[in-house]
Formats: sequence, structure tokens, C-alpha cells
Amino acid sequence: MWRTHFACRALIFFILLAGWTGHCAGSDQERLIVRDGKKLICTVWFATTMHGDCGTDSYDAVFTAKIVAARQVHGRADQPTAEALRATPGSDFRLTVEPQEIFKGRPSREVQILAEQGDCFAEVRVGEEWLFFTVRSEKTGELEISYHASNPSGPVEQRHNYVERLRRLARGDGLSFIAGEVDFPLNDFSKLNHSLRITSKDEKQHYSAVTDAQGKFEIGPVAPGVYSIDADTDPQFRNLWNRLESTEPKGNGCSFVRVQLEINSEISGTVILPEGYEYKKSEIGNLFPLFAVEVDTSDGKQVRGTTIGDPLRFVVRGLAPGSYIVQLVNWQGESWLRMPVYAPGVTDTSSALRIELGLAEHRTGLEIRVPPEALKRATEAAN
Repeated sequence: MWRTHFACRALIFFILLAGWTGHCAGSDQERLIVRDGKKLICTVWFATTMHGDCGTDSYDAVFTAKIVAARQVHGRADQPTAEALRATPGSDFRLTVEPQEIFKGRPSREVQILAEQGDCFAEVRVGEEWLFFTVRSEKTGELEISYHASNPSGPVEQRHNYVERLRRLARGDGLSFIAGEVDFPLNDFSKLNHSLRITSKDEKQHYSAVTDAQGKFEIGPVAPGVYSIDADTDPQFRNLWNRLESTEPKGNGCSFVRVQLEINSEISGTVILPEGYEYKKSEIGNLFPLFAVEVDTSDGKQVRGTTIGDPLRFVVRGLAPGSYIVQLVNWQGESWLRMPVYAPGVTDTSSALRIELGLAEHRTGLEIRVPPEALKRATEAAN
């Protein structure tokens, strides 16, 4: 019943303990873009970590350079995927450049740079000056740019903030910077001027920041140390991980943190077992092992799910406004119970428990009774 990508299966144990969403991040994925009326399919690596480097620590060479020549080479995107989407695989570029301002590493006056999925970057123009964040390829020994979710390489005219930050870090005054992005749950939400609170570990230093139109923010210079980033400043949103993101910038360094928000909504309630049944906790955690709760859209597409904790309570958060079906499902190995429970005694979606949820609305106190026959089947399957 749940269609889980192979790359996500390693996360099943964590998912069963902590809840899940309908997608898997942290893998190679195809990204369709349109440039000059032409569809391009680009393979993009999405970072799983919420933290990263916004200075130079993660790179072998960071510098600005003028592009002297650019040559397209064969793209690495998946050809079948491109054909299915009637798109062209994005091309890579080999760039010949003349370094201008060097922040790290020792690029020669003329250096070849392999830029994976070059078409997926900003448009490359000969004569233009770029800011390059590069790593050295283990296979070729050349500096290269990978189209990574957080790689900030691009035209200098579009990267003024990065260049100014790197210049400040190069002063060697021992101070630090904190930069980051706030990922909002829906594309139609404004990312401009969302407030954040930044607090030092000893709570003696307090800062505030707001996001720009792309959800980015930055503070500094600040003293090196451990800081907490709190983005729960709008009642419509809440931190996805239900905790403060923390970062530890070092002297003359810059720490990057990605904060994920979800809509501050909730569907919660209790699972009620048949009379006389003795509740038994799972051996691997404080949860009810036989069933889970799934929330689907009215047309049957899974949106969110969660385990059932002690005492038989469930909470599903982060739902966009809409109409949902709440159901009980049984997980055994890699198969789902064929007869899910949609409401007390209901096994047909036509009589399902339907919830109309508004923006940031909380619907609590729901009850789902487990029919005796469903509990019997689940118990037998578990044994």
C-alpha cells in the first residue's frame, strides 16, 4: 500500500519511531528546468544534513575568476528519464578561467574546471566573472563544481553577499558569521521577512535576523561559540524537527544552517482496542507495534503517517489545508494489511473518517476503534 523508494528503506526504522512524510530527501534526483524554451533534465544531489559550510572549510579552492572559454561535454543525467519527460539531458561544461581574487587554495592562472550539470547552473557566459566553490576530483585531480543543493558557485554579480563575507573572513580578526536558509513548507508562502532568534549557549548574547525573498539570512560578525537558531516565530509554522537548530561557528569561519518549517497543524487522537485486550509495548521503543496511523488525501494519496505511542495516542503534524482521510494500517515486513481501518468498524473509504483542515488548524481528540477481526489478523501475522 505504501510505495517506498528503495533508497528510503534504510530509514524505515527511524521513520517508524518518529513519523514520516511522503518523500525521501538526501539522494540523487532528477530536476526538470526550462531555459530559453528548452526543457532540461538535471541530476541534483540534495543534502541530508541541516548544517554545512558557508565559508571555505568544505572546499579545496574558493576564488573568483573570469571565464575565458566554455566547452559543453556529454551530460550525465539519466537518458531514459529525460526521454520520458521529453527533455534534453543537461550538459556539463569544461571552463577555462583566469583567477582574480583567491580566498582559498592555489588555482593557476589558467585552470580547467569540470562543472557537473553545467546547464543547471546559472547561464555560463564567456567574459563573465564567477565565484567558484570547488573540490578536487579523486579520479581526475581537477577542480570541479558539483550541482549540490548548497553549492553557491555562480556569477559574481549575483553573489555579492558571498564575496563580501569571504573578504570579511579573510581579515583574520577571529570573529565569525552565521548564515542559513529557512525552508518553508509550501511554495505559495512568502519567505520575505520571516523572523529568527539566535541565542548563544550561555544565553548572554541575543541576535535577531529576518529572511530575504529566497528565505536566506545572515548575522555577524559574532564571537565564536555555540548558538541556537529559533525559527518558531510565526504561529502558522513550527520547526519540523521540534527543536532548535544549533551551530558552532569558529574564529574566521562561517557556519551554515538550514532550518525546515512545517505548517503548524495537527490531527491527533487515541486508538481504542477491543475490550479485554491487553496492551503490549514494542520491544524496540515506546510504541504500539501492531498498527500505525496514516493520513491520505481524499483521492487516496498518502500524505503523512505516524506510529502509535503510549498510551495509544497518535499525532500527525504539518498538514496543508485540505480534506483528509485518517486510517489505521498494519505493517508486517514489507506488506500492508489489505483491509485498513478508516473509522470505528469502517473498512471502506466511502464511509471513512474525513477531516476538513484549515491553515494551521488543530483537530484533536479523534478516536479510532480497532475492530476485533483486524486486531486478530494483525496479531496472527506478527506471530
